[in-house]
Amino acid sequence: MSETKHTSIVELHGAPANGLESTLKAADLDWQPLEDTVGGMDTGIQMPRKKLLYRSDTRQALGIVGQDYCPSDPKAFLKTQYEFAEFCKGKVSQAGFIGERSRAFAFINVGDIQIKRHNVKLGDPLRAYIYSTDGWDGGTPRKSRLFIERLACSNGMVSKQISASLWVSHTKEMEARYDLRWKKFLSEVKANVKFITEEFKKLVETPMSKDELDEFLVKLIPGTSTMSANRRGSIQELFHNGIGTQGNSRWDAYNAVTEYVTHHRSYRGNDATPVETNRFLGVLETDTLAPQALALLN
Repeated sequence: MSETKHTSIVELHGAPANGLESTLKAADLDWQPLEDTVGGMDTGIQMPRKKLLYRSDTRQALGIVGQDYCPSDPKAFLKTQYEFAEFCKGKVSQAGFIGERSRAFAFINVGDIQIKRHNVKLGDPLRAYIYSTDGWDGGTPRKSRLFIERLACSNGMVSKQISASLWVSHTKEMEARYDLRWKKFLSEVKANVKFITEEFKKLVETPMSKDELDEFLVKLIPGTSTMSANRRGSIQELFHNGIGTQGNSRWDAYNAVTEYVTHHRSYRGNDATPVETNRFLGVLETDTLAPQALALLN
């Protein structure tokens, strides 16, 4: 079994949350978005129907947006997360700001899930979160989704927008529309945690042979290229020797995929967007491999 220590996706960028005011400062969200015109410094020509957003404290540019764009207040965003937590008897556990993407985020711990496994005394504990983001780049709405992390190796397992996902664009009456939707969203989060727990239990109880694993991997990552073969080989290795895997069930296959996505897949970065940022956003927002694996295995 691998002894690699994996960093939790939840803890990658943010600050541990305490009270609203102290978290606001620790998470680098204690500022307001200000506006200015967009014009060339040399020519003085103004860009029509556009405006520049920047931070009130550091004057760092956030993004160039349309004239009708209504930026939200970081404090208002964080306050809604504390209201979510109170409503669902959870806890805001982490919050932060990703400067290179002009994006705020927060995690709310909404409860632990215990998956019973054969020959594993402590089972396989998971933790369910509401993952929320807001942004000031003109292309990031305020949105929330369900995210589940496997505690054995800190790999993100489920990051998906459910049918009542909370998604509100930055236009007039944004806060009013947000207020209308969030209770329905939180009720559906509870129902989905229960549903996903049952899905996971079925995976634990379903054996998987070597031939079945091979067939699954070809469907998940088709193709004969060296890259595809290497990806399948990495997941196959994790099926047998990953953190907490036993190499004998569909649950092990799913964990092999999510461990690969979270901790073994390569993420490119540069001076503007570090590798860890790409990994954080890749796992939480753009990954398609893990959801495809879950669909194939169920």
